[in-house]
Amino acid sequence: MNSDKAKNADPVGNDLVTKGAFALYRAENAHRVSEFKKSQNAEAAIAADFDAYRTRYLRKFKDIFDSLSEQGLTVTRAV
Repeated sequence: MNSDKAKNADPVGNDLVTKGAFALYRAENAHRVSEFKKSQNAEAAIAADFDAYRTRYLRKFKDIFDSLSEQGLTVTRAV
């Protein structure tokens, strides 16, 4: 059952957490992202900068994710 496996999976390895970490990075670094958007290959520059801070933002978002879970709230991905 894949759904049971997904429920028991570590959220840090979860694509939702990675996407959330990237969104958090973009929100906290809007000034950097806006500068990167001026370059010809903006998305690659933004992704490369995120990779430099990936561990920090994965940890920060996982903390938010866990805190929300403790409060009975869930984070879901819009379809």
